[in-house]
Amino acid sequence: MSADGLARRTILCGLAAVLAAPASAFAQTDPRAMIRLRDPRRSPPPATIADMAWIEGHWIGAMPEGPVEHVILSAAFGHMPGFVRAVNPQGVLFYEISVFVETGGSLSVRVKHFTPALAGWEAQSAYVDRPLLARDGAGYYFDGITFLRTGPDSFTVYFLDRSGSVERATLVIPFRRKG
Repeated sequence: MSADGLARRTILCGLAAVLAAPASAFAQTDPRAMIRLRDPRRSPPPATIADMAWIEGHWIGAMPEGPVEHVILSAAFGHMPGFVRAVNPQGVLFYEISVFVETGGSLSVRVKHFTPALAGWEAQSAYVDRPLLARDGAGYYFDGITFLRTGPDSFTVYFLDRSGSVERATLVIPFRRKG
């Protein structure tokens, strides 16, 4: 089996593990209710990179198009970087580099997307900045994306797919720790 075939098989096996999880672990009657949007009149809540230490690791998730792999490195100097690879049976859909970063006494998620050919979606020096808007015991609500810890080896991402001010859908992406 080729290296690409083996990698794809490994990802698909990880997806099977995510899909085998009980549905109640990911139940949410209104996914849009899990999303917060930036309000320039509100200050971000206090937080440090240590608050996100639980998310370090290698994760396999289930997107509507196919499996997604997310690797998040340990924190250093107020940054916690990550890499995403989203695939379907036909190949790679996109790559993403992200970083949880301490800023102004709070946190932000900064993201840059790439095509399978490594062409950037955002302009060369641009990235998407999603500041932390709220947090509770298990949820971290960034602008348009929420990370909800559902267990020691699982979390769910709620992502608001939008184009400008037009909301298209709220994606629910369950993740399980790989390995």
